[in-house]
Amino acid sequence: EVVLHDLGRLPHSIVAIENGHVTGRSVGDVPTDRMLRTLRHLDETQDVRVYVSSHEGKVLKSLAVTLRDEEGRAFGLLGVNFDVSDLVQAQRTLAALSAAGRAPEPGEIFAGDIRDVVAGMVARILSDMGKTPAAMTREEKMEVVKRLEERGAFLVKRSAEQVAEALDLSRYTIFSYLKEIRRPEQDGDGGGDAADRAAGEGREAALEGRR
Repeated sequence: EVVLHDLGRLPHSIVAIENGHVTGRSVGDVPTDRMLRTLRHLDETQDVRVYVSSHEGKVLKSLAVTLRDEEGRAFGLLGVNFDVSDLVQAQRTLAALSAAGRAPEPGEIFAGDIRDVVAGMVARILSDMGKTPAAMTREEKMEVVKRLEERGAFLVKRSAEQVAEALDLSRYTIFSYLKEIRRPEQDGDGGGDAADRAAGEGREAALEGRR
């Protein structure tokens, strides 16, 4: 909507209007309360103003310009009102879909090589911890291994070697960390199950040694 006010014709100041259906006004209608407030403090108000308001459920983004003569006296106001209701609704829908207000989850790592997937997992964990492997203590490196274990990195063959290289450790140290990390689970099982798991880990280490 585009509307022109002649301040010399107050209160029926609207002398021209296009697309008046946006606010339901027509020629001869009166100014808004915001416009009257602006006129009351015209010397303290910027000549170009942008604001957001509402009208009968519509969300309007408005541009208002004070028109002045050569001597600087205000004689009119030009207003442009955009009905942005659909845009606001779309924005709210997108915000809901993107879980606005919550920390977004990291995107999936899509790659053609599984090593790239593991490398991406390692890189994210190192970034989260804010340290390079060279600056990490034993406990911090074990924490990296623990997080990788929780994320399934060691379900991948030869991942222990890759992680060991990334953390500047031997693969046997990685196996040692994994054994220590998995121990609480094993301690909670029966003795036979724990023995079976230990034997399985031994076989896994032996197989890794042959690869």
